[in-house]
Amino acid sequence: MPGGGYSRGYFDMHFAGHAGYSQAAHHVARGIGFVSIDHLGVGDSSPDVCDVLRIEDIAAANDAAVQKISQLLRQGDVVPGCPPVDVGLRIGMGQSMGGGVAIIMASRHRTFDALAVLGYSAIHTVLPQRRPEDEQYVEKFDYSRDDAPETFSLRAASEAVPEYLFPFFYDDVPSDIVATDTAGGYPIRDVAPVFGSKTLPLCVIAMLSPGYVEREAADVTVPVFVGLGERDTAPDPRAEPTAYVASPDITVFICERMAHMHNFASTRRVLWDRVAGWCSAL
Repeated sequence: MPGGGYSRGYFDMHFAGHAGYSQAAHHVARGIGFVSIDHLGVGDSSPDVCDVLRIEDIAAANDAAVQKISQLLRQGDVVPGCPPVDVGLRIGMGQSMGGGVAIIMASRHRTFDALAVLGYSAIHTVLPQRRPEDEQYVEKFDYSRDDAPETFSLRAASEAVPEYLFPFFYDDVPSDIVATDTAGGYPIRDVAPVFGSKTLPLCVIAMLSPGYVEREAADVTVPVFVGLGERDTAPDPRAEPTAYVASPDITVFICERMAHMHNFASTRRVLWDRVAGWCSAL
């Protein structure tokens, strides 16, 4: 499940003159079935409901999608030419917004047998800033889950963060790839690339509030993999296991030379290999 501003295509990116940007292909080559979905209100999935969605709605819709896709896989009806698949472990993986939603799904719906949370903090998700004095923007994000999403403003939220590209891309990401991602506007997109989403549910703004998924994270009872970049959204990566008090198996991995948008990083395959290895170990 993708992060805010991105669609399911984030996991299968292709750029002219560059190779190896498909996490889906990387995992499939290692024997892992990979399915990426658009959140409700994201990409091709019902963008007209963005302004009224609550995060619980998105989690419930995603759970329904996972159940249906699993059924179709078992029946051999998911895509033409794909035989029936004996679905074993269902491992939920979400990046950024997708990680937060995956936590809620794992708690409220018991959707997954294991959970990979990439680029999202179960304690407090914070976009890192270049200058320490700019980090005060976090005071503007202290929303309750009871706050009505239609009262939020995407533009006001984006303007509250002093610098946006710094948290997302390390300086060795090819400039033409960054340009492809950001040409239509960033983080609010007027035009989205094939791996992006022009729509973003308003409720996602609140996910930058401290303790946003605290209750659900404490209720996750399956193995958890926490994957973060060297420059990412968990202020104290090594504290993340304390959020998953009911999980029997917690792995934390911090990938060097990687910012928040992991699949653009020069070291992306290092993270992908660690995720694949963790899946095999399960």
